Amino acid sequence: MSDFARSLGSNEVARLLGVSQVTLRTWEQRYGIGAAEREANGRRRYTPDDVARLRRMRALRAQGTGARDAARLVLARSAAETTAGQRRERLAEAADALDLALMGGLVEDALAGLGVTKTWTEVVAPVLRAIGERWARLGDRNAMAAEWALATAASGAVDRYPAPLPARAGAAPIVFVCGPAERHDLPVKMLSAALSDDGAPSMFLGGLVSVDVLRVVSARFTPSEVVVWSMTAQSADVRILRALHADGVPVRPAGPGWRGLPTVGEPLPPSFDGALSAVGG
Repeated sequence: MSDFARSLGSNEVARLLGVSQVTLRTWEQRYGIGAAEREANGRRRYTPDDVARLRRMRALRAQGTGARDAARLVLARSAAETTAGQRRERLAEAADALDLALMGGLVEDALAGLGVTKTWTEVVAPVLRAIGERWARLGDRNAMAAEWALATAASGAVDRYPAPLPARAGAAPIVFVCGPAERHDLPVKMLSAALSDDGAPSMFLGGLVSVDVLRVVSARFTPSEVVVWSMTAQSADVRILRALHADGVPVRPAGPGWRGLPTVGEPLPPSFDGALSAVGG
C-alpha cells in the first residue's frame, strides 16, 4: 500500500529485509535480481519495484525454495500476476492440511507483494471467513483447527514482516491493545501493521495487558489514541476504557465485542479500510 519517496541504498534494503548486503550482491550477480539504478560512483540504488522483488525472493527462500528456483519464479511473474483468488485457494488448501510452514510462507509472500492491507482484506480474511462459516454451518472440527492454524501462521508472518517505511519522526504513536482474555487478535494486529506499512508510528501490545501497564505506556509514549479491541463481548471490559479516559488518555473501542455496551470514546468503523482511514488520519 506504500511507495518509497526515494530509492534506497543497499544498507537500508538489507536492514529492511533482514538479509546481509553480501546476500543482496549474490542475488544480483548470480540471478539478476537487484538494483535498477546506480549512483555516479557505482553504488546501488533500489527502487520500490526492486524491493518488492527482493521481498518475494526472501519469502520464497523462507518457504524452502532453492535460490535459483526462487529467482526464476520472481523473474517469471510479478506479484500482480498471482491473483488474489489464486492466493486464497493455495492458502485455504494449506490451512486444511494444517501446514503451518507453508501458510507462513504464503502469507509472507502476499505481504511482500501486496502489502498488509491487501493481504488481509483480499487474501487472509476471506479464507478465515470461509473456514468460520464452514465451522458454524457444519460443526466441522477440522474447520476449527484450520482456522486456528491459519491465524497462528498469519500472526507469525506479520511478526516477521519488516515495515517498508521508517516511522514518521515526531508523530505520536497509536497503541493497540486487546481486551482481557481476547483470543482473536489477528484483525487488530493486521491493522497495526498496516499503519506501520505506511510509516505511521504504531504499537501493538496484544492481550492480557493490565490498566496499570497501559498507564505506564501512555505516560511514556503519549499516544495519540489507545485502541482497545474486542472480538467478543466476553473480552469487552468497559472499565479499561473508563479508567484510561479518566486519566486523560484518548481511547477508542474497536471490534464487534463492544456492540451494545456503554463505551467511552468514538468507536472505530467496523470495516478494515474504514478503521485504517480513521486512525491513519
